[in-house]
Amino acid sequence: MLKKAGIISAGLIVAISISFFNQEYVVFPLFVFFIGLFIGIAFFVLSKEEDRNFLMGLFFTAFFTRIIVTVFLYNFALLFNIGHFGHLGDGHGYSESGCSILQLWRSGIRDVDIITKSVLSASHSGNLGSYDFWNAIVYFVTGKSPISLMFINCSASSLTIFPIYYITKQFSSRKSAIVAAFLTAFWPSIFMWSIQNLKEALSVFLIAGLMWAVLQLKVKFRFYLLFIVMLLSLALKELRVVSFFTFYAIVFPISLILFLWKKNRVFFMFLLLLAGVGLIVVINNHLKGSFLGYINYMRTVRAVGNTAFLSNLDVSNPVNFIFFTPIALLVAWLSPFPWQVGSMSQITAMPEMLLYYLLLPAMFFGWRFIMRHKIEEGGMIIVYIFVMMLVLAFLEGNIGTLFRHRAMVLPFMFVLIGIGHEKIKFRITAHN
Repeated sequence: MLKKAGIISAGLIVAISISFFNQEYVVFPLFVFFIGLFIGIAFFVLSKEEDRNFLMGLFFTAFFTRIIVTVFLYNFALLFNIGHFGHLGDGHGYSESGCSILQLWRSGIRDVDIITKSVLSASHSGNLGSYDFWNAIVYFVTGKSPISLMFINCSASSLTIFPIYYITKQFSSRKSAIVAAFLTAFWPSIFMWSIQNLKEALSVFLIAGLMWAVLQLKVKFRFYLLFIVMLLSLALKELRVVSFFTFYAIVFPISLILFLWKKNRVFFMFLLLLAGVGLIVVINNHLKGSFLGYINYMRTVRAVGNTAFLSNLDVSNPVNFIFFTPIALLVAWLSPFPWQVGSMSQITAMPEMLLYYLLLPAMFFGWRFIMRHKIEEGGMIIVYIFVMMLVLAFLEGNIGTLFRHRAMVLPFMFVLIGIGHEKIKFRITAHN
């Protein structure tokens, strides 16, 4: 396996070297490529012996496929004069903002607030976040090299199969873990986001790694696991502060409450009553003002383009919000719908969505298994999926953006799908 990987690596080195005439675009992409390869091999060495052949084969296939497609599309974009592939869509805004941040830094400006205000006023996206600064950090080392950022994302997405595999295996079996890891490696939309200059690949890797480390700490305390949790938490906080606070302020506490439901029903009812009282207080003090106003603002700024939905609905009104909630949840879980096809990108999403619909029953069986038998370990996965879908339902006003951001939830759905697939297969076999 390692010998084959070496041959493919050599071929990619030649392809990449031929592809880029500017030396700035040769050295650092190759450096990033080998760093990703090295980390993958390190994960292979740390894996259990019974899992190594599958995980290494899947990682190499996922990683090399992403690299090859990235190099091809990058050169295709250059050949036909349509700009860098890494500059398409939101990746263009991140890249240009990163360059602007770096220019201001090199000019001697060290005040982050001044840099933020200056770049934000001329930002292509109208927003400026931590991923823009991440682009600047990478460009500080590599020069303006979008493909280096894309290779980093290829590495992160391919490495995500390791935590997803072991999370699933901890709940069920190796067969379930294989299904979850394979779907994570080659699910079409996850694949496409991972070969662009977008933050979804890094976000999913950090969240999956954090989940795995926390679940391992529940099994047995280890200081290195605590260090991993701290490191990944800091990185996630910088990259996606909403996901960080969602995990620690909502997902983690609710998963503990679910665990108490199994262990101590009386204490669970007490906590549920306490939470209900707190919710009533929050609603009474904030629901009519800042909370619903924030949701309405976030939806409004995102509800643009031909895939915007309910863009004129004012959800700061409590009555409208009640009407809006079930519709938004339906859209978050099931969109884009087949009748919404209106562009080439939406057409390409349809086969994926049909497969997604077919896999939903397996996800339900996986959810039921976790709730009945593995709530202590798996409650966190269940809560994360449903909380994140609520966040997407309330804050996303554009189906296209929602479709992309749902990639942060899909690998954890695949955990349930892998488990559910095995349970369905077992039922069919037992019935026969």
